[in-house]
Amino acid sequence: MSSRQKTFLFALIMCVSASFMLTFAATSLKPIQERNALVDRQKNVLKVLGLLDENKKYAADEVLHLYSSKVKNAWVNEMGKITYTQTEDGHPLFLAIDNGQLEAYAMPVEGPGLWSVLHGYLALEGDGKTVKGITFYEHGETPGLGGEAEKPWFQNNFIGKSIVNESGQFVSIGIVKGKVADKISPAKQENYVDGISGATVTTKGIETFLKDDLGKYEAFSKRLRRGDRI
Repeated sequence: MSSRQKTFLFALIMCVSASFMLTFAATSLKPIQERNALVDRQKNVLKVLGLLDENKKYAADEVLHLYSSKVKNAWVNEMGKITYTQTEDGHPLFLAIDNGQLEAYAMPVEGPGLWSVLHGYLALEGDGKTVKGITFYEHGETPGLGGEAEKPWFQNNFIGKSIVNESGQFVSIGIVKGKVADKISPAKQENYVDGISGATVTTKGIETFLKDDLGKYEAFSKRLRRGDRI
């Protein structure tokens, strides 16, 4: 065997070995990656529902146990009817129920910002109109600009806001350029939050997809505002 053939054979063996090792690593790590992703999603649902102690660090098993004991998975259709079995026309819903009473419920929200798709959850109180919390757990927006959407100062602006106006009509939550107190009349301030300086496209994107996503659950929210029990 010539030296050129030996070199080629060596390179071929190395390529096959490396490919095998990468495939093995990817396959063996997949269950761990999937579990980590599940824990992260459940942690964000618990957070937005106000079921996590912000001053405590939780192990993965603690998150999974807390979620299974405090949150009930459901799906809701365009008519506002919920089911606990996934359906083709159902939108995912995460319920926090205490002693048979709906305390809050969370919905996934996602849509384009400037550079990426933002993924998060928004929760409403059991009254069907008051924001319990919001969180964004995945995005690729610019740090210090659109990336501020993941920061507590921005997310805390949503807490206590209302998705309906004075007449009880659904309006979602608007995001102003600047400060709400400077731009919006007192009668409408409960429907708006302060924007992120220098991130107009990102905040407009959030405003748009929040209205679209909350609209999918409006029939259910309206039932709660009427005082219906689920």
